[in-house]
Amino acid sequence: MASKRERREHPPEPFLANSQEEAGHVADDGKKTRDEENFLDDVHDVHDVHTSPAPGATLLEAARAPDPAPEPPSAAASPELAAALALVNGALDNPATDPKDLFSEPVIQAIKVIRDARDKSLWLKLKARLQAAKPRGVNMTDIASATRPAGDREDGNVADALVALAQERAELFHDPAGACYATLKSPPHATYRIDTPGWGEWISYAHYSKTKTDTGLGRAASDQALRTSRTVIMGLAKNEGPERDAYLRAARSGEAYYLDLGDEDWRAVEITAAGWRIVTRPPVTFWRPSSMRPLPVPVAPGSGQHELLWRFVNVAPQDRYLALAWMLESWRPETPFPVLELVGMQGSAKSSSQERLRYVLDHNAVPLRAAPKSVEDLFVSAAGNWLTSYNNLSHLSGATQDAICSLATGGGYAGRTLYTNADETVFEAKRPVVINGITPIVTAQDLTDRVIHLECPPLERYIPERSLTAEFEASAPSILGGLLDLFSAAIAVLPSVKIARPPRMADFAHLGEALMISQAHPPGAFLKLYQDNRRDSIARGLEASPVAAAIRAMVDAQRPRDPTGRIFEGTMSKLLDDLADHRTIKNDAWPKSPRGLGDMIRRQKPALADIGIHVDILPRTREGIPVRIVHRHPE
Repeated sequence: MASKRERREHPPEPFLANSQEEAGHVADDGKKTRDEENFLDDVHDVHDVHTSPAPGATLLEAARAPDPAPEPPSAAASPELAAALALVNGALDNPATDPKDLFSEPVIQAIKVIRDARDKSLWLKLKARLQAAKPRGVNMTDIASATRPAGDREDGNVADALVALAQERAELFHDPAGACYATLKSPPHATYRIDTPGWGEWISYAHYSKTKTDTGLGRAASDQALRTSRTVIMGLAKNEGPERDAYLRAARSGEAYYLDLGDEDWRAVEITAAGWRIVTRPPVTFWRPSSMRPLPVPVAPGSGQHELLWRFVNVAPQDRYLALAWMLESWRPETPFPVLELVGMQGSAKSSSQERLRYVLDHNAVPLRAAPKSVEDLFVSAAGNWLTSYNNLSHLSGATQDAICSLATGGGYAGRTLYTNADETVFEAKRPVVINGITPIVTAQDLTDRVIHLECPPLERYIPERSLTAEFEASAPSILGGLLDLFSAAIAVLPSVKIARPPRMADFAHLGEALMISQAHPPGAFLKLYQDNRRDSIARGLEASPVAAAIRAMVDAQRPRDPTGRIFEGTMSKLLDDLADHRTIKNDAWPKSPRGLGDMIRRQKPALADIGIHVDILPRTREGIPVRIVHRHPE
């Protein structure tokens, strides 16, 4: 039998009628009306239909063809059923019958009797004849509703059954942001977010299995029933279910961290200062988007080798503790995350290195994503992924860089809910982020302050990708085990770490210090690595900004210098004119107005101050916006 989709791709001929006007329930454009689609939906129980369409004919065409009345009921049929069949078929066979009389109260009652009969084919055949004979303006859905037997499982009843099934087999709850979840009561106690396809697949299969008959076939829930039940189940989860957190991949409870392995048994790794172990029922609740893939199962504690990672990930030896600290920090959901930026020439294995980092941190069906087209795309992707990973970037707009900054430290995005004017959809997330490109991508100073910038050195030789991938996947359990050993050792040292003047990403700096101290390095070793990397990132950000580069050129051109260090004093408009003479980077990013110049200077002020250039923007006067630039040697 043709599928429902296939049947919809071939609109049927008009009903048997003398004119298009008589067949008024057929749409002028040849598309099926709602009545027709309801009819097709009603016959999806193919194991209960005892007739088949003629070869080459659709089910609907066969139903509308001149059809003899159903065979007379057998002697075993009840007198009531026989009388009902005789009444309805007699009315249909009589050319003198007014079509409106077909739906009088006696006929409706007779149809009810026929629908109550165990032989469903009687109702299906009769329904096809009624569909063709009904007058214009009479809705077949209303007829079906008026004659529905008690207990017949139409969409509304199926939706009720789905809601009951969810309450029977799952614990419903919601998180503080209002997202709704269902945790199955039977092992392995999987958790589904109710507004995702994963929940729809589970509840559909559960309903099909529960309604199986002796033939081995069950009933399929329609899309309408699934939508209706989902709305009710979410309402139950939000209004009657408890509130608790649901986590993606990484979580913390008390002094322990948990990492979802993503396997069929819903196991997780528990990491504490005393060590780590695999547990079957973690005290936190994880849910899994459809793109999540299992992590490699780590080798036993103490037997892993994280050093194997560097055979497959191209990071310079002096930068490896920065990379390791970023990796471990990505498993701490309570802290702000630094952004990892991998940069290198073509063929330096940036993308494959990034993909393998993700394989052991947050394995995903699509480990490398293209650049987001909008801020909304960025947050929508982050809502269903733990680690946000973008590949081969050449440019990021200022708005996107601001959004990545917000995403890494915790933020959200709100937009109008589809098909509404009075509500908005909010995406809240805090995610570790990794990006790569041939040249530095991050230019906004607020994001530069949060970036770990690593240069991928040129490769000395190339190894066939297939053999390298096979070797990496074989080594991954040992690599992950080694990383877990490092994580446990670092959090054991972490409470004792003291930093007199911590940098902006203080949590990351403390973890990095704990990591290196746990590996027998002296205190302060990681902080020096991090500060040097941050200083280089700030310098790169200044070089990439046409306005910052022009201001630096203006400062260098002041010879001899004013004893007070004054470089410029005037209005923003005059500064824009003067900087044009010192412009070294010519691209579309150059400001076209004093206001644009002011916005760009405000972004670069902290970085300029780090190299001794102090820019003060004063309140507006009658002449314009005053600006003062002073140079002092940094301390």
